[in-house]
Amino acid sequence: MTFKAGTDDLRDSPALAVAKLLRAERAELTAYDPGCPHAVPGMTDAVTVVDEPLLAAKGADALVVLTEWPQFRTLDWAAVAAALTRRVVVDTRNLLDPDVLRRAGISWVGVGAADRRESVIPAASAPAGGPQRR
Repeated sequence: MTFKAGTDDLRDSPALAVAKLLRAERAELTAYDPGCPHAVPGMTDAVTVVDEPLLAAKGADALVVLTEWPQFRTLDWAAVAAALTRRVVVDTRNLLDPDVLRRAGISWVGVGAADRRESVIPAASAPAGGPQRR
């Protein structure tokens, strides 16, 4: 929820903007953020704030990583998988190791990355000759 890892600042948080959009679509949201372990009236009203990552996963249809806290990399992903209703993680920061999640039985969806080891320039924005790998 914080605008970046390592802070407790919620001002101009992209994560809260995404939460607001999801709530507008009637999603029920539970959030965990090491920098914001409690609800902040007027800022986190769109979500239920919990103080443990497994509580955010409990019964969730998906987890969405919106802030790049390094401690997310070392979560007990087998326990997270057991807590999830659907085993899907949308990693908007491409922070997590997809192989670790897959071994825990979780589907990893990275945003803007066809594969962690390479990025693909879409054909529409690629130079003549089609998609290119970098």
